[in-house]
Amino acid sequence: MENFEIFVRSPFGKYRGTLSVRRKDGRADGVISFLHFSSDFTGTVSGEDFSFSGCLETPVGKIAYEARATIADGHVSGSAKTRLGTMSFSSKEGK
Repeated sequence: MENFEIFVRSPFGKYRGTLSVRRKDGRADGVISFLHFSSDFTGTVSGEDFSFSGCLETPVGKIAYEARATIADGHVSGSAKTRLGTMSFSSKEGK
């Protein structure tokens, strides 16, 4: 399992969170967490890139997401599409 502290940029602001991902045999699974909410996810892997989807339970209801990310040089970055807009995330605060 690879674990990252991430910075999530949403239409509502920037938040700290975590991303834990296991990549094996072309499959990805893990957990993404921020704002005291977490979501299990599953997806696929191709080299350094992976895509995943899940559903985050929040006080305003379930928010489904589809995300793409890259892990390179010990860092992760990507973006997730939701009904509330696109949210980017990165383990580097400036990105």
